[in-house]
Amino acid sequence: SNAQITPADCNTIETDAGVALDLVNRHRRDGYVFGLFRVADAHELQLENSTVLYLTLDVLETECSILSRRHWESCEYSDTYPMDFGQCKIITYTNHLLKKPQLYGFNCTLSPVPPDLVECKDCPVKLEALEVTEQHKDIAEKALKKFNSEGNHTNNFAVDKVERVIK
Repeated sequence: SNAQITPADCNTIETDAGVALDLVNRHRRDGYVFGLFRVADAHELQLENSTVLYLTLDVLETECSILSRRHWESCEYSDTYPMDFGQCKIITYTNHLLKKPQLYGFNCTLSPVPPDLVECKDCPVKLEALEVTEQHKDIAEKALKKFNSEGNHTNNFAVDKVERVIK
């Protein structure tokens, strides 16, 4: 076979990258939905009836929980508290007959945005992201217990996981 990995088409890659990022977000089970910041690198391998796409995407965390299952384009980015940014290396496989991309594999590495880059100089209060502890889960459970007892709900709510704590 003469198949070679070549640079992807710049005119269509952003759409393909968005589809790939959506596949990654659907596969994840915790955290926040990743949004596309930019396509850092894109190559493809054209086979007879299929394409393998190798992507490196720069991503930002949105305000949407991954559990919301919202599409990344419909999610907002925080301007009041630190968010994570990073890079995802993604491989997708598309059979041209089925025309439905499949996630072959991915690896995302994130780190917090440095506080000096998100510090709001005109804000009346300074926000700080804290490490989540058992104490934070206890506080959330007490708040939900009060909400459940005071509400007229047919269902009660429980804390599954505390994702983020802002002070």
